Amino acid sequence: MLKTIGSDMELFARDRQGNHIALCGKIGGTKEQPLQVDGLRNGFMVQEDNVAFEFNIPPCNTERAFIDAIKTMRLHAENVLKDMDLFVSDKASIHFDVTQLTHPKALIFGCEADYNAYTREENPKPTPEDSPTLRTCGGHVHVGTDVDAALCIQNMDLVLGVPSVILDGGKEAMERRQRYGKAGALRPKGYGVEYRTLSNFWMFTDELVSWVYKQTERACQPKQMVKNADVNDVQTCINTGDKTLATRLIEQYSIAMPA
Repeated sequence: MLKTIGSDMELFARDRQGNHIALCGKIGGTKEQPLQVDGLRNGFMVQEDNVAFEFNIPPCNTERAFIDAIKTMRLHAENVLKDMDLFVSDKASIHFDVTQLTHPKALIFGCEADYNAYTREENPKPTPEDSPTLRTCGGHVHVGTDVDAALCIQNMDLVLGVPSVILDGGKEAMERRQRYGKAGALRPKGYGVEYRTLSNFWMFTDELVSWVYKQTERACQPKQMVKNADVNDVQTCINTGDKTLATRLIEQYSIAMPA
């Protein structure tokens, strides 16, 4: 069952002309030492991640708390960027101008390994050489559960990853999936598991945040939702962005879509 849910969310900044601006050295905080947000309870934190703004929320144990936590940090990010005359971008994948990629932090990728729930093997780490100007944003879901990590993530692929092909299915999403967010992407955690397949597309409305909560709750049921015969279909759907296959799987398994 689902005990707690949290998230770390990455987002880009743009200026008034729509140019994307690297935030290296502008926000503060690191993976090792994130900054606690003043005035909020422990666990609301910010940090720099490559060129992006990253925020973390504390573990939540209700849908309402999860929605409120994501919204609180989304508004906090907007206010922080507003002070720099910048705005939150709704893009999860951007080719930055090379002039924005001169800071050493802009060349740091994949600080921690993640793994594949199907093969149980480590996923290859991206490098700057893979696509020198491409940067991406994830919307990772932290799942506190006693369900087997690989089973939970395979279920999340079905009820979240497959619908994301429809909801987050543009060229930018596919560019991101070439480097991050392939099917089954996870990090084991002491409290459960981190699901790393989704981009940040779901952070922008309460309805999508609510949907992520409900689908994660469903995925944490002990029942194996992804049948062995369909594992390949689920992976193919997510990794290739196959919308026709996504539609079939959504209908076949009666997967709930956002209201």
